[in-house]
Amino acid sequence: MAETAITTVLAKVAELVAWEAAVLLEVGDDVRLLRDKLEWLHTFIRDADRRRRRRDDEFVAVWVRQTRDVAFEAEDALDDFLHRAARRHRQATPLAAVLPSCAAAAWPPRCAGQVALRHGLSGRIRQIRKRLDEISANRAAYNIEHTPSPAWATHPSAAAATALAAWDDLEEYTVGFDKYSNMLKEQLIDDAVTGRAIVSIVGESSIGKTTLGRKVYQSPEVRNHFEIRTWTVLPPKCRPADVLRDIYRQASSQLRRSPSSQQSVDDGCGGDAAVTACRPSGKDVGNMLFRNLTGRRYLVVVDGSIAASDWNSLRASLPDEGNGSRVVLITDMAGLEVVAYAAGPMHSRIELERLSPENTYEVFRRRVFGRGGDCPRQHRSRYYQKIFQITRGLPLSIVVLAGVLRSKELPAEWDEVMSQLVTAREPSSKNGNSRRIMSLAFDDLPHHLKSCFLYFAAMRESATVDAQRLVRLWVAEGFVRPRRGSTMEEVGQGYLKELISRCMVQLVDKDEFGVVQTVVVHDRLHAFAQDEAQEASFIESHDSTDVLAPATVRRLAVQNSSERYVHLSNALPKLRSVVCDLVDGRNGGGGGKCIQCTDLGFLHASKFLRVIDIHGLELKKLPNEIGSMIHIRYLGLQCGQLEKLPPSVSNLVNLQSLILKGRNAGHVLDVTAAFWRIATLRHVVAPFALPKVLGDLHSLQTLHGVQHLCWDTRRGGGGGNPLGTSTNLRSLELSGLLAKHAAALTAALESLDMLVHLMLDGESLPSTVFTIPSLRRLQSLKLRGSMDSPEGPGGGHDDDEATADDGVVRYIRPNLTRLSMWSTMVGQKFVDMLGELPSLAELTLMVAAFDGERLEFRDGRFRSLQKLKLGLPELEEWTVRAGAMASLARLTLFGCLKMRMLPEALAGIPELEEVVLYRMPIMVERIKKHGGEDHHKVKHVPVIQTIW
Repeated sequence: MAETAITTVLAKVAELVAWEAAVLLEVGDDVRLLRDKLEWLHTFIRDADRRRRRRDDEFVAVWVRQTRDVAFEAEDALDDFLHRAARRHRQATPLAAVLPSCAAAAWPPRCAGQVALRHGLSGRIRQIRKRLDEISANRAAYNIEHTPSPAWATHPSAAAATALAAWDDLEEYTVGFDKYSNMLKEQLIDDAVTGRAIVSIVGESSIGKTTLGRKVYQSPEVRNHFEIRTWTVLPPKCRPADVLRDIYRQASSQLRRSPSSQQSVDDGCGGDAAVTACRPSGKDVGNMLFRNLTGRRYLVVVDGSIAASDWNSLRASLPDEGNGSRVVLITDMAGLEVVAYAAGPMHSRIELERLSPENTYEVFRRRVFGRGGDCPRQHRSRYYQKIFQITRGLPLSIVVLAGVLRSKELPAEWDEVMSQLVTAREPSSKNGNSRRIMSLAFDDLPHHLKSCFLYFAAMRESATVDAQRLVRLWVAEGFVRPRRGSTMEEVGQGYLKELISRCMVQLVDKDEFGVVQTVVVHDRLHAFAQDEAQEASFIESHDSTDVLAPATVRRLAVQNSSERYVHLSNALPKLRSVVCDLVDGRNGGGGGKCIQCTDLGFLHASKFLRVIDIHGLELKKLPNEIGSMIHIRYLGLQCGQLEKLPPSVSNLVNLQSLILKGRNAGHVLDVTAAFWRIATLRHVVAPFALPKVLGDLHSLQTLHGVQHLCWDTRRGGGGGNPLGTSTNLRSLELSGLLAKHAAALTAALESLDMLVHLMLDGESLPSTVFTIPSLRRLQSLKLRGSMDSPEGPGGGHDDDEATADDGVVRYIRPNLTRLSMWSTMVGQKFVDMLGELPSLAELTLMVAAFDGERLEFRDGRFRSLQKLKLGLPELEEWTVRAGAMASLARLTLFGCLKMRMLPEALAGIPELEEVVLYRMPIMVERIKKHGGEDHHKVKHVPVIQTIW
């Protein structure tokens, strides 16, 4: 994609032009002339890229490729200059430090080496401009005309005649699937078929098989019927053992999972600790899975094509006890061969067909205008027919086309878009305009969103993508433009929301404040992104064991799901980014090595690297040479047991994100004090010990996994507040806290008025975290350890202002939405105070969080509470008064073995949708439909799950 290549170079040129005039002496004119030339090319290349994609003119394709190659050459020249200049500047720093400030600023330009460096850049730029002139001349010689883009493609608007649906009003509507949904439910919960029956959902790609299956999988009837439910998406070239490990992990998490994990996930382990617990310890995962499922009614969903031999391996690990267990296969017609091999009862296959014209328009209408909106009456009839004519009832085509038209003016731009697609349709093609609709949707993206979308080609197919990680990668790559009044991460979130609004990306989860948490890209769109990224030399993707990337590759993505060895040996001098997602412990590594690789030797020649993001590599140390890769902005390693970092990591003066995760829990890595003076740091997630004093880290937003072993314990003492300069921190997680750290911690928190998330773990925690006025923005708070004042803020003194009026907390913590507590030993008075929090939607009280045998939620308290998790083994009586937690939707009780009965008030909470009981056999008896003393309290609840 030449457009993106030119955009990248223009950003580099802007970076150079921003330097002092002295640095650009004898180079500035050449750089500016190059910029002017590229800006003119940029106006032509967008249309040429579109024509190249249609493959209607080979001359255009050659011109686009040559233009892109020259843009890459310009990027190499500028990066090489910046790299050499930065190295010379570092070498000159000792001398510059002893000169006056003005002389030090002028020192590098006077250096003979710097003069030669500028001359070299000037010569390369002149050669590049000459090549651009030749390419432009060839364009004229071969009559490659420029066709201006239509107005709707160059100036997207939101001037629809009717209000549009919100960006996140994108529910997976199963319009026209009612008959399939009813059929699937009947086959899953049919008591007449007691054996382990096979249910198959088949149909062409993007017909809606997964959407239908997911809807039924999450329905109350199905959730009530099965004790264990697992959903496994088969990646390309997966191994049978990996499929078994994934099913075992999910099944084990539902048996063992508890709200004590830091983040509970419906169908997976929550948090690193839970993942470790779910990892099988032996090699025979099949036998362990068989034992876990024995005696329980289970539902196993396998989404994707599976070979007959792999199916036999899976079938042998699934017990058939005549209890109504089910296995669902979601596949295309080619995958039906597997069903023929399935022994035992088998239901008739559910084969999905394309939508009717009526249902096609209904899906389109909801995607564009929302549940209650519609196209203006005077235009409705003609669009009713056109939408079906273009999409032929294929759901993916419908939603992608809706994503394009959401931002177009109605009716003029709608008509123009549709006329282009109607005339382009290939009548003989079964898929009709499917590919062209995706191409048009991609062409319609602003150029910065094109880069962001193509970056999904570096992610694994069908894999859920963490939005936080994705946005940080975008920022490091330079895709995100600064915007006044917003952080780069907030701007990146806006980019992601626009891709979701355009239906190029599917929203999986978001928090209460509208922040996207996870997303996924449909398989067909992912394949389109990979094809386009490969064609445009944007990303080179590999999923084999032997990665033979060309030396010219600029971004390398390795997505290996099948093997335990990946060979990366050839030098990659042009490489800017490497993203590796390999087989690792998430699929149950069993404690052994996942990927046999000793170092990152293949990166030694990649001096221009900006991004290193590697998951699944077994790595114990980083090479010291990494310190020479001074352009690195993102360094992420989720790699087994990393034992040490080289001192040279402090040379990464452009580093924005350092993400180090592994299975070496509790191990603190040593890092030089110079690391904490890298002014560009934005996100640090690593097991480090904080020094007494940090550098000037005004850009730091995330600090996780750290301990403050060296903190000065005297309030006001030297270094008593090492976070004093990190006033833009949004998310902070500290561990290893002792009572002597309370004063220093309080001093630090008093300066962090931008903090949104806080996690504290240690032997003693200060209760002042609830009363420090500076933390008014706090939304999420997790506490693990004894509170220094169990009765709550103020220590129970009546003359304390905060204690005298518990309601003051509602003003100090007005945004606190999620609160999790372990071992805090708080009393009833403290719980009353929590009940005053106006925005508290999720509350978790786990082992020893509450000090007492009787817990009471008083009248009118916890008005906003939607999710409550109690795991209090010593709790005997829980009372809920009238009007308390009136909005509760999900209640989870874990191991409250001494609890005598459920609160009577549960019967009066109409919003309650789900009750989950873990390891509470007595309470399970009490809620039974026939004869249970507490059944009347929960009989209105759609979903009741009991696991022990």
